[in-house]
Amino acid sequence: MTKLLPMLKPYRVSIAVALFLMFVELMVELFQPFLMAKMIDDGIVQKDLSVVLSWGAVLIAFSLIAFAAGIINSFYAAHVSQSFGFDLRERLFERTQSAPFSLFNRFPASSLITRITNDVQQLQNVSFMILRIMLRAPLLVVGGVVMAFVVNVKLAFVFAIAVPLLLLFLLRVMGLAATRFRLVQEKLDRVNGVMQENLVGMRLIKVFLRRQHEMNRFFQTNDELKERTVSALRTTETAMPVIMFVMNMCVIVVLWFGNLQLQLQGATVGDVVAVVNYSFRITMSLSLVSMIIMILSRARASANRIVEVLDACTDSGQGEKTSVRIARRTGSLDGDIKFDAVSFRYPDTRMTVLKDISFNIKDGETVAVIGATGSGKSTLGRTILRLLSPTSGHIFFNHADISHLNQRQLRPYRKDIQIIFQDPFASLNSKMSVKELLEEPLIV
Repeated sequence: MTKLLPMLKPYRVSIAVALFLMFVELMVELFQPFLMAKMIDDGIVQKDLSVVLSWGAVLIAFSLIAFAAGIINSFYAAHVSQSFGFDLRERLFERTQSAPFSLFNRFPASSLITRITNDVQQLQNVSFMILRIMLRAPLLVVGGVVMAFVVNVKLAFVFAIAVPLLLLFLLRVMGLAATRFRLVQEKLDRVNGVMQENLVGMRLIKVFLRRQHEMNRFFQTNDELKERTVSALRTTETAMPVIMFVMNMCVIVVLWFGNLQLQLQGATVGDVVAVVNYSFRITMSLSLVSMIIMILSRARASANRIVEVLDACTDSGQGEKTSVRIARRTGSLDGDIKFDAVSFRYPDTRMTVLKDISFNIKDGETVAVIGATGSGKSTLGRTILRLLSPTSGHIFFNHADISHLNQRQLRPYRKDIQIIFQDPFASLNSKMSVKELLEEPLIV
């Protein structure tokens, strides 16, 4: 996730304002029990109404300040999260446009769609939560423990034991949940892939009566997604009962020990009320931490998947130094086309699709490329436009190595390449798009 943090730099002012307002809310919430203790000990116990009214007015004023800070904080947090999501989607889409064709072999279209939509949404949500409550919750836990010690060291000592143990437990849950939520996102990729294949091939499904087969295939992938999601949620939801049990036991200990301290005059009624109040706030914050763990776990998995795409190599900058010189020399693609010992192997496979292919097509000459399905005709055609880059060997246009041409120079010349497809009607179209080139098998 740290690789994505520079994208938040343009919004550092809004982030600073949101964090400041969050700290204002936090300070008010931490001081409220302390002020209530003062009101009880100095006002209610002493039966001094003026003290009660004075501290009551202070509490109301602080509450209004916290209310205003919360509203403005929400505005800035929403602004940052929405802008961050917009920028991230834009960068992902831009990267897919400039990425080499091998990227689409590594990441299927359904996976890219999930990453640009669902995964970005997870990061968008977590950025809002960080600025709104995610930092506030752990700080409230630490601050609550500190303020409890300020009020009464003996009563607060139980928190020094329970809270660190709970935090270690929550960190362990977070590590397990992150792994499980990554599997959830992968299963969501698979569900989107099945849906995409089904919708694109709907006519064939109806013609060959494959409706039941496709339904069974979708039900299976959907069931796997459900099982993975349940497993991940079960891991995170175990945190809540553990937190509630431990913190309720802490409250019982505080009440029991506080009663003893009252009898021995080692504590006041206000001290006991304040420490119990802090224990409830710590419990609430730890409960929020368990929810935060689920959100962070999903966001962590989504961030890793987004970074995988952003880190994918692009070929947009290849040949920048020599491209101008070659462009002047070639002008267009008129002239010879030469393959010199060209080989190609798709990423993550061992089979070589093209192996030491060498031929020379003279200007104006016609050459037929004929072969069985899967023999590499389409792959050969794609290497001409450098939609695929040869694993080894060189391709020359008019004696210029196309590896020295960037895509901005090479692909505008695609009008000079005529292609005949298996579909005779497609062959009549002299302006075949790159998308059609990728979808139709090349035979001549």
